[in-house]
Amino acid sequence: MAGTKFGFFDANVRSINLDVETPETIEGVLHREPSLLKCIGCGNCAAMCTAGHFTDLRFYRLNLYLKRGLVNEIRKEAQNCMLCGKCQLTCPRGVNIRHAILLMSSIRP
Repeated sequence: MAGTKFGFFDANVRSINLDVETPETIEGVLHREPSLLKCIGCGNCAAMCTAGHFTDLRFYRLNLYLKRGLVNEIRKEAQNCMLCGKCQLTCPRGVNIRHAILLMSSIRP
């Protein structure tokens, strides 16, 4: 029976450790755009995103990357945004997505 696979495997831990100190650059983004903390990751923004149909841009994922401190992923993905504002029209929480994207794309490691 050696080598039998049951479809389960050990995954990397992907939780957000809130006890770790937040990098200064990320604190700056959250301070300048506090509405980011309201994001619930519903995906309405991604459903309306024109750039998201052609690239890997998903704002709710960018917000998660920001909370995890993944600066390189943020910059790479945020530069795909066309800043059209459709996402902001559909956000049920009123997150200022365009301003957040501008701040995220200017993050330097």
